[in-house]
Amino acid sequence: MAFGHVLLLACFTPALLLSLFSSVSVSASADANKNPLLVSTSSGLVQGFLDTTTTSIPLSKWLGVFFAEDTSGANRWTPPKKTFRSGVQNATQFGAACMQGRADGGNGTSIQSEDCLVVNIIAPQGAKGLPVYLYSYGGGFDSGASSDPKIDGSFLAAKQDLVFVSYNYRLSLWGYPHASEIAEAGETQNFGLLDTRAAVEWVQDNIELFGGDPTKITLGGESVGAEMTNQYLTAFATDPIIRGAVMQSADTSQPMWELNNQLNAISQNFSCPTGRGELDCLRKISGVDLQKVLLATGNQFQPVTDNVTIFKDFVKLTKEGRTARVPLLIGTNKDEGTLIVEGEPTAYLSTIDAYTKSNNLNLPWANLTDLKALYPTPSAAFPFAFNATAGMWRDAHMLCLAHNLATQRTDALGLKVWRYRFDLVANNLNSEGARIGTFHGEDIRFVMGTWRTIVLSPPFIPATPNEIKVSDIMVEAWTNFVKDPEKGPQTSGWKQYDPKDTTSIAILGNSLVGADPGDHFSIDSSCVYWNTILPIFPQTFPACGTWTC
Repeated sequence: MAFGHVLLLACFTPALLLSLFSSVSVSASADANKNPLLVSTSSGLVQGFLDTTTTSIPLSKWLGVFFAEDTSGANRWTPPKKTFRSGVQNATQFGAACMQGRADGGNGTSIQSEDCLVVNIIAPQGAKGLPVYLYSYGGGFDSGASSDPKIDGSFLAAKQDLVFVSYNYRLSLWGYPHASEIAEAGETQNFGLLDTRAAVEWVQDNIELFGGDPTKITLGGESVGAEMTNQYLTAFATDPIIRGAVMQSADTSQPMWELNNQLNAISQNFSCPTGRGELDCLRKISGVDLQKVLLATGNQFQPVTDNVTIFKDFVKLTKEGRTARVPLLIGTNKDEGTLIVEGEPTAYLSTIDAYTKSNNLNLPWANLTDLKALYPTPSAAFPFAFNATAGMWRDAHMLCLAHNLATQRTDALGLKVWRYRFDLVANNLNSEGARIGTFHGEDIRFVMGTWRTIVLSPPFIPATPNEIKVSDIMVEAWTNFVKDPEKGPQTSGWKQYDPKDTTSIAILGNSLVGADPGDHFSIDSSCVYWNTILPIFPQTFPACGTWTC
């Protein structure tokens, strides 16, 4: 403060000073009242906007709000750091996607950056004290972004029962380096999961300012967004912050490469050392240059089973109570495996023999004789090897995980679980048509209410009236769960899951008024076999990178 200003303040009595600063405070409050879309958060001032066109309900939106520091340079491969951005953040458009590990990361990823840790908040105009749904996108841990139009939470928020929040997390090389330097230090390198925790904490600290209740947060997502949720439940079991969880089509843990196996291939392109000093050397390389080499080499980076934040057997941990004790909504699609095996050459052979040893299935310890008995080809259920391989992948990777987690949370922990299977099949949902059934990811637009985007994808046919009705049912169910996880979806025909009640799995997508009762004894029958294999996974790939070398 300048000397003249000190003298000037000295001329005021304490009473006059109190009056002066009170008037400034009142003025600031008045400005805030005039502009409720200008919010002072822990990461700085953010200016949102009022959306009166997307839905019939006016929605207050704040997009691309930073919850952590830039993760480039010295911050690369370090836990997320809290941020404060000076000035006013323009929160009227989505922020950059995190750096992608695929050439085509999907919709919303055309602009990428390492300064990507942002949240997007959508609330009914004038919201106050509403439950919060924090959504994690899918994309195989190497692609995706919260700016993808099909996961726009506007239609959930338009129910006027919740505040919707989505966020970005680090991916691929930037999120999961699998570096020996970090492992030898005994630290976690699952930075994508740490980003999720930072987002949850930011929401807890700030969401009241946007009309949400920080004590009523539900975390959920689809595909690896659901897998992220499962990882979160265990990593932060004793202090989860959240009060409910949603897992749509979660995958079991994936195999790992040997330490530095994939990272060294990147380092060698930049003449960086392999081992000590490797990360510091790579931190000096731009994210764009790293990405060019990553895509050229085809190297892969996935979550690391380090027993610090991510563990080997989530079902066993759940049975032991090492998970957040919150209600769970969990389910899968009827034909999860079709899109997954579609690009696998061994899926099109006359038998399943070669597929069982492939990196696509990633479970080479399964017994071929047993698998042929479970998935006979040709048969009514599996007319071709393609159908059998898709069924194997579905059951081993997703169906049995949902079955096992739901059963252990219910039987071992006495927690409330609502389980479903999504069965809607239609020609307009994918360029492959009804041939691939209810494929992986099909449920997203129905849960989010973004059925309007169906016409934007091949074969470019709009949603039908029946599809819209199915979406309305699912939007209502998910919204009800977020409103009160203890009461569940409150959907006609959808019971709370009970392992002893065969009809306590809800079949969604067929009925236009609610859910149909399924038969999970029949649906889950293959899990008796797969549960003899799954506890030994994930394993580490041989140095050659395949199970057959």
